[in-house]
Parts: sequence; C-alpha cells; structure tokens
Amino acid sequence: MDEEILARLLTFNKDVYLCIFLKDGRKMIANSEKILAGKVGGEIVRKVIDTIKKMEEEGKEIFLLEDEKIYIEKINIKKFLSSITIPDDTITIDEALKKKDAIFIDVRSPREFKEKTIPGAINIPLFLDEEHALIGKVYKNEGKEKAMELAIDIVSKSLVRILNEVKKLDRNKEIIVFCARGGMRSRTVALILSLLGFKKVKRLIGGFKSYRHVEK
Repeated sequence: MDEEILARLLTFNKDVYLCIFLKDGRKMIANSEKILAGKVGGEIVRKVIDTIKKMEEEGKEIFLLEDEKIYIEKINIKKFLSSITIPDDTITIDEALKKKDAIFIDVRSPREFKEKTIPGAINIPLFLDEEHALIGKVYKNEGKEKAMELAIDIVSKSLVRILNEVKKLDRNKEIIVFCARGGMRSRTVALILSLLGFKKVKRLIGGFKSYRHVEK
C-alpha cells in the first residue's frame, strides 16, 4: 500500500472503503457519503458511492464494480490499525504531534513552506523554488526518468547549502522530516541526516498532506 493512502487510513476512526482502479492502479478512500481521499471526480463518484451504499445494505465486504473495473473493499479500521507495523524510520502524524521537543524539518521549497507548514517547523529545502518548478516542468514534458536525473544533479550541487543548515541542528533531539507527501524529498534529507550521524531521525508518513487531513 502506498504511503499516502496509508497515512490517510491512519487518521480515520470509522470504517471506510478502499477503492482500487484496476486499469491504472489509482486508489481512493470513500464512505457512503463522499470521497475521502484520492483525486477522482465526475460521474464515477456517484457510481462508487451508490455501490458502497448497496454494499452496506447487503452486508458485503468486497465488491467489483465491473463496468468501471474498480475493486472496492471495506476496511475495518480497528483491525487495520492493530495489524500494521510502522517502519522504525517513520512516524505517523498523530504520534509526531505528540512530540513536544522534536525538531520538525520541512524540506519542501521555500514557497511551499511560506504558504503553510506544521507549526514550529523550520525550512531546509531540498530544492529551491526555481529548482522545484524546473523539475516539475521536466517531469510533465519529458517524463519521470529525466526529472530524476535533473533532481540528482541539483542535489549534488546543493549539498553544501543543505549541510550548512543541518549542522546547526541539535543532535540530542528527535528530528522529524517531512515533504509534501512523504516521498523522495523527505527520504533524501532523512538519509543525509542519518549519514551525518544523527541517530533520532524519523520521516513523516504521508508528509505535510497527512497534517492537512488531521487539521481538517
């Protein structure tokens, strides 16, 4: 299960439905009233919600929406939470917000950080605004592989800047690193910290998006 969906499931206290589009692997979470997570719109939303209502009426746990090729499975939240194991180098948003003395590092671009962040977080961006925009443009026009090549080149040239910021951190405190969704940017900075000998580094599952869900 991808981290964004995992992070969202961790914020629920009532049962929900995991929907998987078999054609392209997209995932979303819904209940009998609305889509709770996932970028889906249009007529398909009505079909999924109507199907979930029918599943609840008939007591079904699993259903395949044939015409749209969507697999729908009811997730028992209590059972789900008791069955998962969170990797040692990651932390959920609920646990992170309990850490009153931890250092939160937002590794998103300065523009993203200025728009909104987790209260008290400091900004050590992996990519500056122009770099982040350029990577996004290359990803859109030339594909993931070219964007990754560009990202690696930029990071190699940005290490001195990042290291100068990192060395100011208190090594005795727990450090929680996050990016937009808990992806490549937070993984990279967490790795840099670990290689520099920081022992208490955690990466936030679901990134800043998980905080936005809790905030709502």
